[in-house]
Amino acid sequence: MYVCLSSASRVRYLEDVARSVSMPPGAIIRFRYATKIVDPKVLSAAAAGKLDGQNTLICFLDASKMELFPSIVPTRFARIEKVEVVGGFITLDLGLSDFPDIDHDVGVQDRFGGLDREIHVPSGQSASKWERVRYFFGEIDDPRFQSSNSDHAWQRIVTKLGGSDGFKEAKYGRFFRVYGLSRDAAGHQDYRTDISLSAGVPYYIHVSYFSPYQVENSDVLSVSASSDAIKVISQSTMTLDSDYDKQTFIVQGTGPDVQTPSFLSFIHEPSPGTDDKRKWKLRFELPVIAEADWLNKIIRAALAAASPAAAALLGIYAAGKLNFDYALIVVVVYLIFGVANYKLAKQK
Repeated sequence: MYVCLSSASRVRYLEDVARSVSMPPGAIIRFRYATKIVDPKVLSAAAAGKLDGQNTLICFLDASKMELFPSIVPTRFARIEKVEVVGGFITLDLGLSDFPDIDHDVGVQDRFGGLDREIHVPSGQSASKWERVRYFFGEIDDPRFQSSNSDHAWQRIVTKLGGSDGFKEAKYGRFFRVYGLSRDAAGHQDYRTDISLSAGVPYYIHVSYFSPYQVENSDVLSVSASSDAIKVISQSTMTLDSDYDKQTFIVQGTGPDVQTPSFLSFIHEPSPGTDDKRKWKLRFELPVIAEADWLNKIIRAALAAASPAAAALLGIYAAGKLNFDYALIVVVVYLIFGVANYKLAKQK
């Protein structure tokens, strides 16, 4: 199995790990690696186009104590959707799936023995063994974790992260996760890239948050849309003021005439005025498409066809040839004309 490691050496890497446990199934997250810390065999596979569609495991690697085997927290299974080598670095677009279930009886560290090898680092750079795999992208033996989308599996991962050196400030805030969108307030469905939101239909975004520690201060989680095609019809900001809770945002398409790509942006940050000691804050976007409902489209097409159809029927009536068959043909022809004319007008 391929493995994507991220460390605490930079704030962005911490935020990548936090995103990996926050975003819903089907969402795309991007990882970046310098080619010098990518397994040469993996680089060859990337150049040959053999990585697309392969499964990978995202992990947090706490290498703060370089003399010891690093603490590893697996956070998310993913599918490699796109790979691109750009000069001296490689980018990976990863489609997120379920969480690895790291139950208490699972020997997590024992399952990563394949990382006890070094990646060559050019002369003049750090010779520390574990610095060489700090942001490692490579292939290991399958650690064989069970996959799960349950709250229990997610909370166990978050608890492991909260106890690591990199996320030690997590006691000042909370982790959260987005489940997906549904058309009712009770259930949830897996998020899909570019999901379509029909006009006038409320969609529920289910969110839960959790801290493995008792937290006294509050966080703020907000959602916004990148265009007027999507409207947040619930509160757009929720205060995370308990250790654990589950809440819901509600959004709705506004009925554009054509499909309109948009984004829902999520921002997680301390409440204003809070003395928050975290280095990391969180933001990510999820693509959606707003579209008009079919009834709206049919009504608009009918209105566009009404005037020319009426004129044609009057001409047939004046000629004394009006009957049901003629009337039906005229209505159908001009309705088709109205739909085509309406679409062409919207494309200009």
